[in-house]
Amino acid sequence: MKFQRGISPFIATVILVAITVAIGGVLYTQFRQIVTAEIRNPSVSLVDANVGSDRQTVTVILKNDGNVQYNVTKVLLSYQSASEQFLIGSNATVISGSTLLVPGSFLSVKFTVVGTTLPEFSTFSLTVVTDQIARAFSVQA
Repeated sequence: MKFQRGISPFIATVILVAITVAIGGVLYTQFRQIVTAEIRNPSVSLVDANVGSDRQTVTVILKNDGNVQYNVTKVLLSYQSASEQFLIGSNATVISGSTLLVPGSFLSVKFTVVGTTLPEFSTFSLTVVTDQIARAFSVQA
């Protein structure tokens, strides 16, 4: 009987591990975008907030920086012990954009604070409420 030499068990293990890692890398690159697209990530950011010279008119610009569309319903303003609610389309006016924010779009809203004036250099809180999320921002007037 003729004796045939094969590869060592160590080399065989290294080759199998390399093949497994290569197949895993190919599968990861192929399915990464599909899995990422399925993850819902609603997010809103406050691009700008301006208080008018009358210290009562506030204009805010919002951006949908997530990957889900949502509907902005209201903005809450809190200053010291005062707090007011502004419903989009009622006591808050849309200047540009749509309340239905698709990913990457902007919304500009203007409203007038009735209960108080916002002193110069004061800090107040704005909470943006949508049908998906609510997020608070600290703003300096």
